[in-house]
Amino acid sequence: MALDELGHLDAGCRPGERAGGAGTVGVVARCRGDAGRVGERAREVLRGVLAHAGPPWPSVGEWWLLLPAWFVEGSVPEQSREEAERWLSWWRGLPAEEQAQVTRARRWTLADWLYWLEPSEREWFWWDAVIESPDTLRVIVEVSGWPAPLGALDWLLRAAGAIEVAYEEHART
Repeated sequence: MALDELGHLDAGCRPGERAGGAGTVGVVARCRGDAGRVGERAREVLRGVLAHAGPPWPSVGEWWLLLPAWFVEGSVPEQSREEAERWLSWWRGLPAEEQAQVTRARRWTLADWLYWLEPSEREWFWWDAVIESPDTLRVIVEVSGWPAPLGALDWLLRAAGAIEVAYEEHART
């Protein structure tokens, strides 16, 4: 799978190629006139992950050295258990609409993001990407099942510079 995904990162899907799993999902990243740069930065991080997907899976400390500095430094610092519990308590006190807004805007820790990129946890794989305009990057991912946990992709695109990420309907291809 890693070799196929690496090929998709570099050249997109091949003519006539069909996605496996449950098909594909479109992920639209709204950008500030730099959609090409956002896409390339996201690919840069995923290339690093695919190059070191193991086994063994590197430690978080090793990932600090393996992934691009801009991505690692853009992640929020790890929280203590007490800090995480305080944040969760605060978050649970918000109305549902505000919870969703806060969740979408929140930065991820590197450890949380890496957890969802571990080969045993991943359920989405880069299939293709299209720059529709300077402000719009559409990433197509192959998903193992639907619904699929795409939060790690959302954070990757936001860390790469997207200002908003939205998902399209699931499509079997």
